[in-house]
Amino acid sequence: MKLLASIIATLFFSVWVALSLREDPSYALFSMGSWTIETSLAFFIIFLALAFFAFYALVRFAVRLWQTPGQTVQANQRRLHRKARRLFDLGLRQLSAGQWIVAEKTLIKGAEYSENSSLHYLNAARAVHHLHNLKWRRDLYLHRAEGAPNADKVAVQLLHAEFLLDDGDADQARVILESLHVLNPRHPGILQWLARAYQRLQAWEPLQKLLPEVHKQKALGDEAIAELQAQTYRALLEIAAASGSLDKLQALWKQAPVKLREEDEEFVIAYATALCDGQAIEDAETLLREAINRRWSIKLVVGYGMLGRGNATAQLATAEGWLAQHGDDAYLLLTLGRLAKRCQQDVKARDYLERSIQLMPSPDAYQELGELLQSLHELTYAGQCFHAGLRLLVGKPQEQSGAMLSAAEPAQRLAGPMPAPA
Repeated sequence: MKLLASIIATLFFSVWVALSLREDPSYALFSMGSWTIETSLAFFIIFLALAFFAFYALVRFAVRLWQTPGQTVQANQRRLHRKARRLFDLGLRQLSAGQWIVAEKTLIKGAEYSENSSLHYLNAARAVHHLHNLKWRRDLYLHRAEGAPNADKVAVQLLHAEFLLDDGDADQARVILESLHVLNPRHPGILQWLARAYQRLQAWEPLQKLLPEVHKQKALGDEAIAELQAQTYRALLEIAAASGSLDKLQALWKQAPVKLREEDEEFVIAYATALCDGQAIEDAETLLREAINRRWSIKLVVGYGMLGRGNATAQLATAEGWLAQHGDDAYLLLTLGRLAKRCQQDVKARDYLERSIQLMPSPDAYQELGELLQSLHELTYAGQCFHAGLRLLVGKPQEQSGAMLSAAEPAQRLAGPMPAPA
């Protein structure tokens, strides 16, 4: 729209000038010594315009001629930069294809003319790292990458730490990563590799302190963080349990993430076991009971039956309360059998164990039933139970007679058919 308006304005101005000159052409007179030049005003204006454009073109030509060497150098640099980019892309494709030696040569070839030679050297170092036994060349490329213009020194040091971890030198990697963490406490890459270094060194206490920031900065995926948290707190739980300090144990439990305390069954059972070892049996029983009431879990149910201490009668009554909703759970029946054994209620224990075997034969159920029968001096039946449990333990199929008839048979029939009378 602006261009159209300019064209129209120019046309109107030109028409106005032409009409004005037609009415009064005027003239221009120049005198120099004995020379006198007279011409029309229109011709003089046209001459001035042409002279101006000629002078302007001459000046532009002179400037371009002056700039030609510099522009030639710049054009050559652009050509080399394009070549370096092509070599970098080719080197990355070779690197991803596992062509380590070829990738190294390609990347180094383009490094000299690249706008970011640091990336060439970093990826060349990665290629050499896969070749093994050439650490000196890998470290040389890392040194060149760090000294390159516009180099990302954090990226170089992170890659160096990664190489050290791969080499098994976690101590040296930890030194590098901790120094980087001081300067960049929220850098996701630093947090990720520092956490892995702590994990490799089994430095659980520093890792415990680092985990909240790892989670906050999303340095690891949710699944990886959950797994690392579980491993860390389980290890710290073992350390606290070995120290024999109940206060440390309970303090660690409070520090553990809520999700770990409520959903990680192995962690809950390990803590309950540690509480029992610390003579806090009532706390352990309460912990397992509340966890089972909150969310049914066969692991927790089995763990409840293996407490082995505390008020067995109260524990049996609690477990029997779960029968209403989980009466067909073989693991609950196994737990009830164990608790009834502890209460010396042999008839009830035998019934629970037989029902557990009927629902799902297991080595533990056969062992518990075998021990019960042994205490009742039914040694033949006890031996057959032990034999059946052992066969299940080693993965052999059940026999079709005697104790291995079908686990659905009551204990009275474990001996098989009675011999005929003489």
